[in-house]
Amino acid sequence: MAHEDYKEMLAAHALSALDTAEVRELEAHLQSCAGCRKQLSEWEETASGLAFVSLEARPLEPSRQLRGRILEAIRADAKAWGVSKEVKDGHRPQQASNVVPLKRPGTWSFPQTWSAIAAGLVLVGLVAALFVLWQQNREARRDLELVSEQVRQAQEQLAQQQEIIEMMAAHGTHRSELAGTKVMPGSHAMLAYDKDGRAILMAKGLPPPPAGKEYQLWFIAGGKPMPGKSFITDASGAVTLKDQIPPQARNAAVFAITLEPRGGVQSPTGEMYLISPS
Repeated sequence: MAHEDYKEMLAAHALSALDTAEVRELEAHLQSCAGCRKQLSEWEETASGLAFVSLEARPLEPSRQLRGRILEAIRADAKAWGVSKEVKDGHRPQQASNVVPLKRPGTWSFPQTWSAIAAGLVLVGLVAALFVLWQQNREARRDLELVSEQVRQAQEQLAQQQEIIEMMAAHGTHRSELAGTKVMPGSHAMLAYDKDGRAILMAKGLPPPPAGKEYQLWFIAGGKPMPGKSFITDASGAVTLKDQIPPQARNAAVFAITLEPRGGVQSPTGEMYLISPS
């Protein structure tokens, strides 16, 4: 994954919006990237600020009734302790007091409170929109990658078909038909090759090989088999394979396909699935 992809994941991680696999992948990246760690810390501070704005309660002032009860209790205590001057309106006379009065904590006005809440909601909306855009961008990038891969495969198939057409139309091209044996009677193939030994095998009707096995092409000249490439088929049992025929097998050779261990062998060991006329 590119570095920009990790940067796009930071906001979602701060909001706990990534799945488990994405969290593991991002945390592995953060171990070696100081820049992303710093940006993640900033996103986490932003998320914490949003939670504070949404949860903070507005300070409340006591009602007139409660304030009156508090003042009456203060006056009663003052009389009990022999205070000569009556406490009025919640304030002692300045000359009789040794207590430094504490300032009341500031309170937010109604417009200030709603302005802060509105600002928090706007910020939450922006972060949510950023996360949605990031998700959409990631999905669009995945779709683009899928389309690009499909285009690449189509281009490869087109180039391969063009090469086959050119070889078939070229002067001096040889063709040899391979028929299925009793092991696989429904399979067949054709091998085309030019004077330089460039060969293209086109086979159909071969089932996917078992685990650990592959098909292998053989060039047989004078009773001696020479190994070609090994291969597997697609889901439909077809394959197109390019190979190079050894010089000694370009004239009067027999071609065959056997089932061998994966990677191929130097001498055939498996059953023969296809063979050309001798």
